[in-house]
Amino acid sequence: MKVLFLFVATVLVACHATDYQMYPLRLKTGHVGQYSTEVLCASWRLGVEANNLIKWKTVPETCQQFVADYVLGDQYRSDSKTVCREAYFYAKTLNITDKDVFVFDVDETLLCNLQYYSKHGFGYV
Repeated sequence: MKVLFLFVATVLVACHATDYQMYPLRLKTGHVGQYSTEVLCASWRLGVEANNLIKWKTVPETCQQFVADYVLGDQYRSDSKTVCREAYFYAKTLNITDKDVFVFDVDETLLCNLQYYSKHGFGYV
């Protein structure tokens, strides 16, 4: 009797849970053991940004076009706007006096490296 009750209860919940969608586990890109260049390069980029890749000197050759598409595309602009917006809101919370000093390292925070990247194969060369 308990098993029948649990079965009926499960069916009723499943039938009335129209607000929820079930997603089967499946790969969104590529095949098992074969990742697309885009997936591999996105993983490489995440590793670099999280500072988890050690001693890399250049962008992997297979990721040169991926980096170029990123830097020249909408994602880079969106990422930059997000970071700038958050930095602005943070700066507004500071109690700045005439004795405060700010030191910046010269990178993408203050300088656009787009021409350099373009000239040097977007980090591959």
